[in-house]
Amino acid sequence: MTDPLFAYRSLFISDLHLGSAGCMVDELQAFLESVDCENLYIVGDLIDLYVVMKAGKWRQEHTEVVRSILEKSKEGTRIFYTPGNHDAFLRRLNGSDFGNIRIDHQVVHELADGRRLLVIHGDQFDRSVKFVPLAWIATWVYEGMTVLTGLVNAKRKQAGKEPTDFSGGMKKRLKKYVSRNSGADEALVNLARSMGLQGVICGHTHRPGITLDEEGMLYVNTGDWVEHGTAVAEHDDGRLELIVWNDVRHLYAGPPATVLTRTPVKRRRLFRVRRGRIFGWSSNSTRRSA
Repeated sequence: MTDPLFAYRSLFISDLHLGSAGCMVDELQAFLESVDCENLYIVGDLIDLYVVMKAGKWRQEHTEVVRSILEKSKEGTRIFYTPGNHDAFLRRLNGSDFGNIRIDHQVVHELADGRRLLVIHGDQFDRSVKFVPLAWIATWVYEGMTVLTGLVNAKRKQAGKEPTDFSGGMKKRLKKYVSRNSGADEALVNLARSMGLQGVICGHTHRPGITLDEEGMLYVNTGDWVEHGTAVAEHDDGRLELIVWNDVRHLYAGPPATVLTRTPVKRRRLFRVRRGRIFGWSSNSTRRSA
């Protein structure tokens, strides 16, 4: 491994979906080799169990990512893992400790400035994943479209055309619909509020962003590593920052990873609160600190 270029107090990543065709495994490996942290939170969907059981889906590159995470644990990084709906089988280990690795359905993290945040994947409040057969079918439809996108882009490259990403666009629209209609974001914030906390850090919807509402509640979505390549970092003063790997990858001293062709990440204020109600809106900036 190369020497880390970035050091943080805490790092939050989610929705790696190791084993799936869409996993940005090269970019993810480069990112992990570039960062060091005291606390690493894996906020669900580390492994995509819906597809990984098929022969040939799990590759050596996916194993190397797991090794990199375990290596950080050996070097003293505390790892907190909150399983998601795609790796729900690991919820059988909730409450377990394996050395520096803690597995639980939710964790409370205290920032350096004293704010306490709930860390949870977020699928618990998403009605669209409650019916497992439908979720499984949706995953495989997206898996097939991702493979098809790769084949189409190979032909477009031969023809001198720009790549397309219709599979990512489809999933982006689906996740946006789910987020708006399931009420999951609001439920997560209300859960954190009921626990006397100052906010929530989650994943699941693949919509990276950091938002502070009018009541002072913080909503943080770490994004994903199948579309955006994002993580959230806590600095030594407790400030949170959305990291977009495509923005900092040029600083990485190791071998270059495959060039990203995904849709550029936009900072999204997923909601604001007015008189107890939540309203969605978005902006066009790419980074946000809180």
